Amino acid sequence: MKKIFKAIIMAILTLFLSACSFTIFDKPIYSETLNHVSTVVMNANVKISTSTYRMEFFYKIEGPYRAFGSGVVFQKEVINNDTYYYVLTNAHVVDLDTEYNHEYEIEDIYNNTISAELILKDFEYDLAILKFKAVNELNVIELASVNPKINETVFSVGSPAGKHNIITAGKILSYIETDKVEYEVIVHDAFIHKGSSGGMLINQKYQLVGINTWGFTEQDETIDENFVKGGATPIEKILEFLEQLDN
Repeated sequence: MKKIFKAIIMAILTLFLSACSFTIFDKPIYSETLNHVSTVVMNANVKISTSTYRMEFFYKIEGPYRAFGSGVVFQKEVINNDTYYYVLTNAHVVDLDTEYNHEYEIEDIYNNTISAELILKDFEYDLAILKFKAVNELNVIELASVNPKINETVFSVGSPAGKHNIITAGKILSYIETDKVEYEVIVHDAFIHKGSSGGMLINQKYQLVGINTWGFTEQDETIDENFVKGGATPIEKILEFLEQLDN
C-alpha cells in the first residue's frame, strides 16, 4: 500500500510500520528503509551542547555563550578496553567566541550525557570533530565516496529546535556557491531548522553524503534562521577535511 508523502517524516515508528511504502516527489520510500533509518542510523545521531567559560584566579567563570547542535558518529576506536567514538559536526557549533574557553557535552540516543573533547576544527570547511568515551554501543555511519546527484532521495537526521532524533526526507535540489565557504554546497528539501547544524544527510544506502550546515529560505538562496531548504557540506569536501586526521 502506498501513501502520498509530501510532508516531512517525523520519525514516528507506528507511522513507519503502517505501510509498505511512501511516495515522495514521485519516488517510493519503503517502510524497510524508514525503519532502518529510525533505528540503526538514528543510533549514530548525537546532540551536542557547547558552553563557554573563562578562568579568573583559579575560579571557573561561566561565559555568556551557549549553543546546541547535532553530530554524527563516524569512527570508533578501542584503547585499553575502552571504546571511544568520533563525532563529525560543524565548526560553528563548537567555536562560539575566541575570547572564551569551550567545553562540550554529547547526548546520545540513550539520553546519556558525556563530556567530549575537541580533536579538530577548520572554519574553511566549517567542520569539526569531537571525541568521547562510550557509555553504550553506538552505530558508526558509513561514509559515501562521491557527492549525491541532483534529484537523489536523501534523509536529514538531527536534533533541530531542541528536539531529539528527528528524521526528514527530501531530495537533492542543486549545488550553489555561498559566501560562507569556497566550494559549492548542497541544497536539499529534507526540512531542517535551527539546531540541525552538524546533523547528517544520508542516502538510501544509509551512507553519509553531507553534513547539514546552513538553511535557505523558499524565496531565494539567502541564508536565514527560519529556513525550509537545507544547505549541506558535500561528502567529497568532508573527506578532504578528514585527511587532516592523518597529518
